[in-house]
Amino acid sequence: MPRRRATLPQGLPTYFSASRARQRGLVRKQINGPLAVIVSQGIRMRRLDAPDQWHLASVLQDIHPDGVFSHLSAADMWGMWLPWKDSGHNPIHLSKTRQSGGSPRRKGVQGHVLPAAAVIRTINGLRVTAPAWTWFDLAGTHLSDENLIADGDSLLQRHDGPSGQGQPGMHPLSTVDELRRTAEQRPGIRGIQRARAAVDRLRPGVDSRPESVLRQRMVQDGFPDPTVNPQIRLAEGTIMRPDLAWTHLKICIQYEGDHHRTDKDQFRRDTGRDRAMQSDGWIVLRVTGEVFTEIGWAQFVQDLKLALAGRA
Repeated sequence: MPRRRATLPQGLPTYFSASRARQRGLVRKQINGPLAVIVSQGIRMRRLDAPDQWHLASVLQDIHPDGVFSHLSAADMWGMWLPWKDSGHNPIHLSKTRQSGGSPRRKGVQGHVLPAAAVIRTINGLRVTAPAWTWFDLAGTHLSDENLIADGDSLLQRHDGPSGQGQPGMHPLSTVDELRRTAEQRPGIRGIQRARAAVDRLRPGVDSRPESVLRQRMVQDGFPDPTVNPQIRLAEGTIMRPDLAWTHLKICIQYEGDHHRTDKDQFRRDTGRDRAMQSDGWIVLRVTGEVFTEIGWAQFVQDLKLALAGRA
């Protein structure tokens, strides 16, 4: 007579701890069977489910109630503009104070020692290092200066910007003053010097990572530092907010993401906005993701030089 397959019950979450599974009545052959992947000691994952870092974090929090998610994991949880999308296979960064046992050691977890003075917040029941504290932890990682500054800009988004409207009351996550105070509280950490230098290059009000990177690369190439999302009143009274602008020269840059081209209503609004600004005497340079290619950047630099020269 064939052996019955050790099935997993309906409603069992993607990740589950072995102890919780036993409390629900699962037996050993189910917990360690072919339908359950061993993630780390005491943690299993349903084999046919997609990885979910948030859910895995909740299981880890249950096992390590004194643990705090930090570094790149905290940055991802806060929605900071990391240069990659979490695939669900990256290690989770978990920190604990020495009094709580020190750096966690577990498969799939990057452990850290959490300073006793660390500022901790809670997101969806998870203990996470505060945004400003997290940003200084990133300064000690392999992130480039460009990405570190973009992550800092992401903390300073407008409350009425795209992210602020999508998450009312969430933004800004920090301020430049808070970041400077945090620098004073963490004088000896790895990367503190480049973090202090980066603070002066952050700009409140940036709406997206591409806008941050575009601004940085323009300044690096010798162009004057543009104003970020300034409020501009046209002669006929309309208020506009170009992404980047030199208001005294009436030159602005609008970065168009993919949705600006695929969404017909958005495209129509963009076209009307540009016509209104051009009628008011503005030079509007529209760029897409192609600007970050070698050919696209060369063309953009040429167009910007011509615009600046014409107004000079």
